[in-house]
Amino acid sequence: MTPGLFIECIKLWWQMFFYSEWFYFALFLPLTALIYQAAGRKKRKFVLLLAGWFLMITLSGWLFLCNLAAVIICRELGVRMGRIDEDGALKRKEKAAKKRRLLILGVLLLLSVLLGFKYLDFFGENICLLLSALSLHAEWKILDLAVPMGISYYTLEAIGYLTDVSGGRQKPEKSYADLALFLSFFPKIIEGPIERYGHIHEELAGGSPIRYESLTEGYQRILWGLFKKLMVADHLAPAVSALYGDVPRDGSTALAAAVFFTVQEYADFSGTIDIAIGSARIFGVHLAENFRQPFFAKNASDFWRRWHITLGAFFRDYVFYPAAISKKVMKLSKKLDNKMIPTAVALFAVWSLNGLWHGPKWNYIFFGLYYFVVILLENILEEPMGRLYERLKIREDSLGLRLFRFVKLAMIVMTGEMFFRAESVRTGFQMLGSIFTSFHWSVFAESMGSLGMDVFDYWTVALSLGVMLAFGLMKEKEIPVRERFMGLPAPGRYAFWYLAVLSIVIFGAYGSGYSITDAIYAKF
Repeated sequence: MTPGLFIECIKLWWQMFFYSEWFYFALFLPLTALIYQAAGRKKRKFVLLLAGWFLMITLSGWLFLCNLAAVIICRELGVRMGRIDEDGALKRKEKAAKKRRLLILGVLLLLSVLLGFKYLDFFGENICLLLSALSLHAEWKILDLAVPMGISYYTLEAIGYLTDVSGGRQKPEKSYADLALFLSFFPKIIEGPIERYGHIHEELAGGSPIRYESLTEGYQRILWGLFKKLMVADHLAPAVSALYGDVPRDGSTALAAAVFFTVQEYADFSGTIDIAIGSARIFGVHLAENFRQPFFAKNASDFWRRWHITLGAFFRDYVFYPAAISKKVMKLSKKLDNKMIPTAVALFAVWSLNGLWHGPKWNYIFFGLYYFVVILLENILEEPMGRLYERLKIREDSLGLRLFRFVKLAMIVMTGEMFFRAESVRTGFQMLGSIFTSFHWSVFAESMGSLGMDVFDYWTVALSLGVMLAFGLMKEKEIPVRERFMGLPAPGRYAFWYLAVLSIVIFGAYGSGYSITDAIYAKF
């Protein structure tokens, strides 16, 4: 066997290993924890660093160098910004201008790597199409470059770090190892959450020993994430693929596609984030929460404050606020005497970038612009609707208003997810149109048996969603579920966990008849 073939075999084996949840939890994570615990306090951060690099190298190969490039950019430019701050000969404005130039350089370098690997074909193709429409001959040769694992996530983290250093909110880090660990911490490199350096640096680099409380809390969170993914998301995956495989010919199947994918995406994404948070918690690292009962939101704006929280926070702090208070935007608002202009401009910037961040597809961009329109309308109508509720004497906490808001939000979210998952914007409009022009429940009922799910799957998903709903309601009402559970007698707690593990083992979607289902947000 040649060395190259041996390396490819090892890579294939590891990919099968990593994407099998049980091997990750039963071997890789415990082994990393054992080595981490055995190492001295000063060496523990290097154990976590090597674990992250190992995953990145085996899953991305030489593309791992993109992550190293981000580390070098952050370290070198950050240190230079620190030196500018220490230069007593420079005035405040001069310091700010020099740091701003370094920040722009860093952002351009980081984005050039991201755009080059992830968006080059998309922009090249569309520029050529535009030139052809203008009767200018142009042709783009598809490069089909592999995308480095986690690049969309660690690029935003790197940009956030440099922005915070430039703004004086974060001291520059001189340690390459600490910055590398931040950008390649293995629980978050695939799907996030998108972290801030100052939030987790001390915990990552501190090398605290694994404690019983962090170990149990971490594995409990992991188990909850596995429940969501294996009991709900992966059971629904075959049906979602079948419903979106061809354009649904009836409105009932189009609606089912939107509902099934919305549920699948939430269970999949929130479940894998639970796994990431739980994995980090074992090592004493508290990653940021990324979900907060989003379907209990009162409107689309509130929904996005509860869904993918860290991405929303990044765009809020580094795009929305700077755009809204920029001199040109404020000047335009004053000139036109319209206070909504800063909000509209900032929202457009945020949601255009949000859509594009998900990937080089027009339906992702349309998804972003869809929410731009929805949220802008909510901002415009907020005061008039408030006055209308007062006139009609409708209380904000009334059951009728809450039900109306839930139905409205469900329609908004599922419509957005329909376009998000569709193969194209045209397909999304065809599906949406069929709901209003050709809707027959009988068509969906007849197709239920051919969606890759049997009665067992439907019941598993339904009961599991009931558990998720009950848990979500308790969290929304701020009931300390875990604290109360830990207060139960030991036999009751252990019986519950054994039952939970057995339920996932027996009813989870894996094994014969199921294919490995990649985490949805891993591809972004």
